[in-house]
Amino acid sequence: MDIHTLTVQIQDKYRRELADFRKKVLGPEGRSHAGNQHESGRELPRFGPVRTLTDSKVDLTIVADTADLDWFAEDPSLVGQRCITISLAGHHRLMGNRTSLPSGESDAWVQAILGDGWTEHVYRAGTLSGVAGRVSTVYYRLFLDADSNPRVRPDTFRDKELRPLRDL
Repeated sequence: MDIHTLTVQIQDKYRRELADFRKKVLGPEGRSHAGNQHESGRELPRFGPVRTLTDSKVDLTIVADTADLDWFAEDPSLVGQRCITISLAGHHRLMGNRTSLPSGESDAWVQAILGDGWTEHVYRAGTLSGVAGRVSTVYYRLFLDADSNPRVRPDTFRDKELRPLRDL
């Protein structure tokens, strides 16, 4: 199944939940806001666990974070700009342990969350963990300028795994 078909299915099945999650991540106007990164005991927006559409044994948990780029990258030239990070983790539905993510479905979830207009500016940031050499958590980043418009990755972010989603 291709990414666009999966995206439509996710949007159809989880329309209300996606809207609530999107509001927590992007704010009520659908534009990014600074979030609560400097608050102690902050809670990050979470979505799930939800069953994947392509593997009935896998549940996904999706977490988002918004951070000021000047704080995140320790670069004062980025004041007022932000980075949204979305992570997706796979869990075995019955056993509860980490499991690999279904191929391609993670990209579809990010597209369903952010929408087509912003997805073309998303970077896949690679993985933090895996199971038996396969991905169990994947990270995505969306960089925003001071007016909450998508921007290219700042030069400060030279991570070799940070690749535009549109190129994958």
